[in-house]
Amino acid sequence: MPDRMSEQELNKLINMLELSQDHSDLELDFSFMVPEEEGNDNGGRLLVRADKIFIQDPLPGGPPAMVKAVPPVVLHINGEPVTGLVEVTTADSIEWEIAEPPLYSVTMSEDRLRAFFTLHSTKKFAWKLNDQLSAGMVEVDAVMDSESITSVLGLNQILTDFERRGIIQNLNISGIHSELQNPTYQPITAAKGRAAVPGENAHLELLFSEVIENQFNETEGQVDYRNHLRIPSVIRGEVLARKIPVVEGIPGYDVFGEIIYPPPPADITILGRNNTVLLAGNEIRALREGRPRVTGDRIKYFDICTSYMVPGNVNIRSGNIVFSGDVIIRGDVEDNMIIESLGNVYVAGSVYNSTITATGSILVKGNVVNSKLYSGYFGVMYNRIYNCSKLLIEETRLLQKAVRMLVQAVHGRKQSVKYGQAVLLLLESKFQKIPQLIKELLSVLATVQASYHQDLEQTLHFLGMFLKPAQLVDYMNEAALGGVIGMLEELHMGVARMQETKVEVNIGQCQNSTLKSNGDITIHRDGIVQSELFSSGNISFLKTLSVCRGSKLEAGGSITASYVGGESGAQSYLKARHSISVRKMYQGRVTVDRYAADITEPMENRVFDAEAVRMIKLAAETK
Repeated sequence: MPDRMSEQELNKLINMLELSQDHSDLELDFSFMVPEEEGNDNGGRLLVRADKIFIQDPLPGGPPAMVKAVPPVVLHINGEPVTGLVEVTTADSIEWEIAEPPLYSVTMSEDRLRAFFTLHSTKKFAWKLNDQLSAGMVEVDAVMDSESITSVLGLNQILTDFERRGIIQNLNISGIHSELQNPTYQPITAAKGRAAVPGENAHLELLFSEVIENQFNETEGQVDYRNHLRIPSVIRGEVLARKIPVVEGIPGYDVFGEIIYPPPPADITILGRNNTVLLAGNEIRALREGRPRVTGDRIKYFDICTSYMVPGNVNIRSGNIVFSGDVIIRGDVEDNMIIESLGNVYVAGSVYNSTITATGSILVKGNVVNSKLYSGYFGVMYNRIYNCSKLLIEETRLLQKAVRMLVQAVHGRKQSVKYGQAVLLLLESKFQKIPQLIKELLSVLATVQASYHQDLEQTLHFLGMFLKPAQLVDYMNEAALGGVIGMLEELHMGVARMQETKVEVNIGQCQNSTLKSNGDITIHRDGIVQSELFSSGNISFLKTLSVCRGSKLEAGGSITASYVGGESGAQSYLKARHSISVRKMYQGRVTVDRYAADITEPMENRVFDAEAVRMIKLAAETK
């Protein structure tokens, strides 16, 4: 046969194409190639007899014979398997075989800890071709001879195959033998490895409570400040926590005998900071009395938090408060005040038109009006020291790069310039924002009521230099500017490290306010009106008659509320990850996970989970 069809032959085939009526399928009509049984005997012919295929060449000018295999028969012409109709002559070698499924199969679990044996048949039978009369086109098919067994599957054959595959661990020889004797034709475990035993991560054993009792005790109508809030405390010499070290895992092996190593357990680092010390045996001990706390993520820092007490109200007289510990206010926080705590904030009274940020918890016994409360992660993000130092770092790095370029340009002209003078010129022309940021940061740091950082005085000194041109020109150099950036970075990260692990915002009630917490939010009195609450944990209303009107609530956990909305039409929007529970909801919108539904009619004693919200929405759409 020629390797490549001639152009003339291709054109001939194209002319013989038959199109279906809708012209969607294009097929070749080979009928022209099959000789008529009568009146066309000059073509090639095929004959199947005694499991052999015989070929007769065509007479001059006649078409060659054509052959096609019917599964499970597979034809090999000149050593190559073929499919479909194929022209053959006596010059071609034709062989056949039967493509039948194997007697068994071996599969593997994804983790390679188990190999499965599935029996399909215990015997292999002979096949024979069906005889075919001489014809120009023959379809070769075969039939199985159930009386002629060519081979019987044995246990040794299977075990040899497993050994060839490298599957050697814990072979289930008895199970395979049993399957051969009493076939179920279902997968059975033929070999199994041993899973690696994971280790145990290092963890902390805290020996103090992180939960703060947030109720002010009253005696005969007077607040007992001596025992305020039942803040957890320790005494000098007390062990605060100990690190439980990692426990290494135990390696395993797969069915091929290859070792499976467990993932390395995660370790943690613990460090003692202010008023604490790290002892041998990874124990943290208190060096003074106070509230213990742990901050940080991968590195756990321990310290004893001091407190700053305001005996009355926070107002213009007391000034804004920036403190590196707990802030305790016996009175109210009056209009337009700022409290920034690198710890917890406790307010015995109410908060009006003010902002409170805390890297720990915020607890307000009274009302919160037109105010913003940020705790934990949000207390860090909204902290002025944190944000101002971050902006200064970015601007100062750009300044440092610009100074280098300016100095290089001057040197390129074979001239010189004092480093401090270059800094001053750039501050006056391109970086006028830096002095403004420095003034803002210095004003905040000036109100810090306790030592925030061991090098704070040096930081203040260098920042102040930027505001004094004479000192800047004489004393500023590249090393000093790099040192300022380093001090700002430590200042910035110092606030970030103060974020406590378990925080809460707990208030009596609020209106026209914003509360954000990466822990829970608890309302322990009358409720909220026209406010926005965001909690990474749960939002809970404790009083049976507390209300939620005209507000937006979002919780990473669940929301538990009493009366939501009202007959006056003040709608509220509640969104939670897991569930929303209400004693009564008049109208509004609930969202659980990714399902949302509008509540248009009052509902009582309902728990909305994702499925319940989906059904409410579906019912509304079908009305």
